Amino acid sequence: MKKLIVLLSLTIMMTISINSIDAAIDPDSIVGIWLLDEGKGDVVKDSSGNGNDGKIVGAEWADGKIGQGLEFDGTANVQIPPSESIDDIFDGFTYLLWVKPTGQPPNVNTRVIERDWHNPTIQMGPNDFYASIAVNADQAQTNVRGGAWEMNEWSFVAMTHDGNTLTLYVDGEAVADKDVGKPDDKPNSDIRFASWKNPGWTYIGVLDEVAVFNTPLPEKELKQIMNIGLEETLSVSSSGKLATTWGLLKNTR
Repeated sequence: MKKLIVLLSLTIMMTISINSIDAAIDPDSIVGIWLLDEGKGDVVKDSSGNGNDGKIVGAEWADGKIGQGLEFDGTANVQIPPSESIDDIFDGFTYLLWVKPTGQPPNVNTRVIERDWHNPTIQMGPNDFYASIAVNADQAQTNVRGGAWEMNEWSFVAMTHDGNTLTLYVDGEAVADKDVGKPDDKPNSDIRFASWKNPGWTYIGVLDEVAVFNTPLPEKELKQIMNIGLEETLSVSSSGKLATTWGLLKNTR
């Protein structure tokens, strides 16, 4: 009888946990999760199960916001090869990561993360953050910028797009938004951390806890990720495989 009660209690707890996660973030919306906790090697594992692993080019392992992170010296980057899931951004997306600058941006705007050319991008300005998409091969009309960064301090930065409105978040708060329409269709484009596809405009500092979704996450979920991390929020690990609870949830959908 006691074993039955324990089993029922565990079942109820798992059901509550799964329902709670399901209510927050749809697992099918995950494009890639890069915890950057490997601590060695030249590959960053995608913990989403989508296979979007990245190649480290020149970056060094360092202390991150949560566990390990990657440090970039202004010449280094991470390259995530093109994939069908990475291309899935036209009905909406979220890009997010932790940013700790350790050197002054070498240009007016410095790439923190970017797919193709402004499709989309998060950048650092002289003292603020910046996000944009390319619409009709033009990004100047889609810029949203705000917040502030400090040298050697961590900032949680996210951008969301709902198919029309681009919103920039800094430390869990929406700091700018604009109706910009849909991004240009640029299939087979890679994602880069700390740089773009051409030389220059490269980031100096540490990055950690990077994630991309094919839907705009609401502020509540962004704050949850900021407060407890991707691993706790999504039940994933840096092994590149979804954890048991997350796997069970995906199988029930």
